[in-house]
Amino acid sequence: MKGMSVTDGDRYAREREHFDAAAKNKKEVTPMSKAMIDRYAHPRRPHLFPREYLFHCLGDLEGKKVLDLGCGEGLASVQLAHAGAEVMGLDISPESIAVARRRADVNNVMVDCRVANIETDELGSAQYDVVWCNDVLHHIVPSLDLVIRKVKEALKPGGQFIAREPVAYARWLKAIRHLVPITTGGTPDEQSLGRRELEIILKYFPDAKRRYFEIVARIRELTKNRWLITRAAQIDNLLLTIPGMNSLAGTVVICAEKE
Repeated sequence: MKGMSVTDGDRYAREREHFDAAAKNKKEVTPMSKAMIDRYAHPRRPHLFPREYLFHCLGDLEGKKVLDLGCGEGLASVQLAHAGAEVMGLDISPESIAVARRRADVNNVMVDCRVANIETDELGSAQYDVVWCNDVLHHIVPSLDLVIRKVKEALKPGGQFIAREPVAYARWLKAIRHLVPITTGGTPDEQSLGRRELEIILKYFPDAKRRYFEIVARIRELTKNRWLITRAAQIDNLLLTIPGMNSLAGTVVICAEKE
C-alpha cells in the first residue's frame, strides 16, 4: 500500500488476522430484537451508558449519510440503518465484512459494507453527514493525525464526528492495569488514548464536546449482571461531576461538528 512501512504492514496484518479469526467463529447471525433496536434509536439513559450517548448525540438520522469507520461485524451499522441512515461501513477484516453483510441481510436493512484500510485508503471529500468511530481510533494511534484529518475532509460542512474510545489519562492506572484480572480480548497493537491523542483530535475539532464514563462501571468486564452494571454507572455519573475525576475514566465519547 502507498506510503506503508514494514512496521505498519506488520501491524495491519496482525489486526486483520485477529478480527478475521474472531469473525470466523461467528456461527450464526440472528435478527436484532426490537428492544435492542429501540434502545439505541430512542436512548433513555445516555447519561449512564456511552453507547446510548453516542446515539443521543446524533439526533435524527433519517436520510443522513453515515460513514462507519472500522465497522467490524456491522452491529452499529445495522443500528444506524434502522434509525434511518444511509450507511457505508469500512473495515480491514474481510471476514468481519462478510458477517456485517449477513447481519444487514437478516435485519432487512441496506448497508454498503466494504473491505478497506482507513489509514491508507481515501475517505472522500464532503460526502458524509456523520463519521462514526466506535472503538476504532485506539487501533490506529500511529496514524491518528492522518486519519482525523481525513475524517474532517470526508464530512460535509456542519457534519458530525462521533467517537467512543478507551482512555488512560492516569499513568498509575495504566501501570497497574496488568495486575487486574480482566481479559479484554484486545489486539496486540491497540492502546488506550492519552492526552496527546486527545490533543490531535482537538487540533482538527477544537470545539469537540467530551463526556467521560466508566470508573466503577469497568465492572462490566467482569460481569454481565445488568443490575450491577447499571448501579456502577449511576455511581460513575456522580463521581464524574467531581473536578479531576475525568482522569480516572476508562471511556470517552467525543461529539464534534465540522465548521
